[in-house]
Amino acid sequence: MADPAIVFACNFDASFRSLTRGFTHNEIPLFRAMKSALVGLSGKFRIEEYHGTSHQVMFRGNGSFARSHARCELSDLMIITYSSISHHARLTYLQAKSERATLPSVCGRAFSANLEQWFLLSARPNIVGVGSFNPPADLLSNALLPSIGSFAFFYKDSRGDFQTYYATANYMAPPTTYTQRYGKLRAKGPCMVVNNSGHAECLAACGNISFAESLFRLEIGTPVHRAIPQSLSTRNWLAANLRHQIQNARETNRPSDLAQELLELLEPEERQTISSSFGAKNLIIIKSGAEPNSSFNPDALRNL
Repeated sequence: MADPAIVFACNFDASFRSLTRGFTHNEIPLFRAMKSALVGLSGKFRIEEYHGTSHQVMFRGNGSFARSHARCELSDLMIITYSSISHHARLTYLQAKSERATLPSVCGRAFSANLEQWFLLSARPNIVGVGSFNPPADLLSNALLPSIGSFAFFYKDSRGDFQTYYATANYMAPPTTYTQRYGKLRAKGPCMVVNNSGHAECLAACGNISFAESLFRLEIGTPVHRAIPQSLSTRNWLAANLRHQIQNARETNRPSDLAQELLELLEPEERQTISSSFGAKNLIIIKSGAEPNSSFNPDALRNL
């Protein structure tokens, strides 16, 4: 029987390469194609998409990579992957960037990014939402794993196909020289999955297949299920968002089965006021049949 994580990854790779054939390195169409490739797998896998609104935050920067009183968007995409078998759920805020280059290999490559946003997702300071966005202040800072904040860099491989280099924000090292908060980020090490606080965590993935496989295996994002006590404020807030999305879906006759199942899995302890903004342009919920760490030896590293 085929490994569902491998099937998921190969399908994502084929779809993303097909959707981006003939594209330039323009970031926005590439991001939309990545989102469409994930959502398009809903015919074979259980996936739901929801659209967001305001998602800017204010935070205190270090005065170098980020202004002392900084403000920027939290991310392009919020992804929650969960398993109803193990009752685990992982959450990541993913920022998409385009590297305008053809790369035979991404090992040791530096990628262009907004350093203020990198600081936000890697240093994970307390935040204050702007406008209708009202997240818990410790949404980032209290996460168990640093992959709550992550990047996806798009690039062309030697065959001319677009690939995705994924990395946890704090696995990217800042440049020694930069201008106007922009510069190059370089991975601190190779693409691999490690054991972090008892959880498999993908630090970096080289290519579409490795990225999508780790996503499906619940190796990307911080755990937010009930067994993680420090996730309580995030779980309560996520539950408020999910209730809002479920209500809207019912009013427009759209399916919301995964959102309902995820809501029950989170087991929030407080019923917060309905929240209408989850902090990204889009939210994708993926139901995975993979067990966390199912293919991962916690005493070893898995290279990607």
